Amino acid sequence: MSWSSRAPRRRRWPLVLAGIVVLVVGLVIASAVYADSHDPTGTAPSAAPTAPDAAPAAGLTWPPNDVRWFSLQGTMVPLSLAHGPSTNDGVVASGFTHDPNGAVIAAVNVLTRSSGLAGDETVFGPAIARQTTGDVSGYLASIRGVRAALEQRGGAPATVVVGYRLVEVGVDDVRMDVLSRATNPARPSQHALITGTARVRWLDGDWRLVVPTGAGRQVDQVPPGFAPMPGQQLTSAG
Repeated sequence: MSWSSRAPRRRRWPLVLAGIVVLVVGLVIASAVYADSHDPTGTAPSAAPTAPDAAPAAGLTWPPNDVRWFSLQGTMVPLSLAHGPSTNDGVVASGFTHDPNGAVIAAVNVLTRSSGLAGDETVFGPAIARQTTGDVSGYLASIRGVRAALEQRGGAPATVVVGYRLVEVGVDDVRMDVLSRATNPARPSQHALITGTARVRWLDGDWRLVVPTGAGRQVDQVPPGFAPMPGQQLTSAG
């Protein structure tokens, strides 16, 4: 991403969260690699502009007024008394409402917990096994590779899903784009925006993440049409 125009040169912080970033997220399957970068002037990156006219889609009473964010080993997850999760054993969070609100919160929770960004296999292993559908074994193998890459590079970026954009909303199938803000753990003044797609299906009484098949990408500003997650801002800076 581009840093301050007053810097003598510009560099990108390549941070690809395969699947999101979400991600955060997804954003997160094929790889999660960030390269060393620096801001020669020490100037923090400027905030990305808010997406124009970003608004929730029909079917959402958004934002729920009871959403709170909690840190899971540096990666933030949303919890709502009204929409879930109703069960949280410290690793797997489950029990989301069967509606678009529950789908959005479930997608962020499962994507975050299964991505390898919120802990080692004691976190992503159960999340993948119990809360994803599709090529589960392939997803597990990919995330193991993600964790190995992160450990070699000094740890996972601190990540939070700041926005969403609903693409398709069905009773039992919801697809959305997500926008994540990731912070370089070695240089907290450096941030990157990552977009990716997340899809959840209602199976066996709860939402499950459909294993991502594409890679997230880094963007320089907030794409059009994104609405903020409750309590978050559509900016690159925290």
